[in-house]
Amino acid sequence: MIDHRLTQADISQLKSLIGTKLICFKSEEKDSWNRIFGNIAIVTDKRVIEIRNELTPTEYIGGNIEDVSRFFVKPIDDEHPFALMIISDVVETSVNETITDIGIVTDDISVKDLNGNIIYKISTAESIIIKTDSSSYVISRDWHLEEVMYFIKTSDIQRDMRSVADIISDWSDEDENTVATCNRKEIFLKNS
Repeated sequence: MIDHRLTQADISQLKSLIGTKLICFKSEEKDSWNRIFGNIAIVTDKRVIEIRNELTPTEYIGGNIEDVSRFFVKPIDDEHPFALMIISDVVETSVNETITDIGIVTDDISVKDLNGNIIYKISTAESIIIKTDSSSYVISRDWHLEEVMYFIKTSDIQRDMRSVADIISDWSDEDENTVATCNRKEIFLKNS
């Protein structure tokens, strides 16, 4: 199985934000579908963390190596300042609320042939949810071969992240006679 879940170090970085004041997010300007390219910074009163959705060489269906996107989390500091992954202006989305919890949504995806034999398995972090004392924000990956993300302030977390049906559709291929299944898990870090 291909493991594109967040690492323990990534999870620790995110968990360290719980209880801090979320000053703002920094990213490129969202388009009309709430999409941004590549990366976003979470700026708090204690630290700055970057979430990157970056293409990574990965063994793909059929044994070929393809660039498949995955989340990475890294600290930002004076020696390693935040910079967009594309040439664009940095936009700040002001928040000024306390982070109360952070959720991680992981999809376990299996791709099977017509006989039901598993030909590919991948486990990947699909979304990161940031809950504050007044709001919720979803940072969700788009198509697995792109570095596009959705960044949404939401009142309905489930509605505003990529659905399991979309994931199944992305990974199934009628021309190749393959069908995907997806088992979604959601954990929140405050009490873990």
